[in-house]
Amino acid sequence: MKNGRTEGGTLISQIHQVSQRVWYDVLSRNGLEDLAGARGRVIFALWNEDNIPIKKLVEKTSLDKATLTGIIDRLERDGYVKRTPSPDDKRATLISRTGKDEIFKSKIPEASDQQNKLFYKGFSTSEIKEFEEYLKRILQNCKEAEAGE
Repeated sequence: MKNGRTEGGTLISQIHQVSQRVWYDVLSRNGLEDLAGARGRVIFALWNEDNIPIKKLVEKTSLDKATLTGIIDRLERDGYVKRTPSPDDKRATLISRTGKDEIFKSKIPEASDQQNKLFYKGFSTSEIKEFEEYLKRILQNCKEAEAGE
């Protein structure tokens, strides 16, 4: 605390900005530039669950629908994803991988390990676990506030 005021929000914002630049550098060194920024978040989410509605992808990436739509447009243009009408809901569109992203799957674990080593340098296993629990609570608080709870 500084002058009786907390710094968590400012620190999270700064960490976000710096870590994005560091992550881009790690991706670049590993030939994974196409996974930088929100594009990577979308691909990573689809690796966990493919062929999903945009609404679910919004939840998984924490991107707003307008931003996500633009990213999907570019990923589709570049041949990484495709849109198909949902057979269950005529109003919904499903987003799925095309397979072009498979070339990244073998390289991403090493890049992720490099980022984690940088990120958690000097942390014990128990400190990492505790830290991540705090971050999950903050994220949940923010999601509840966004939903008006």
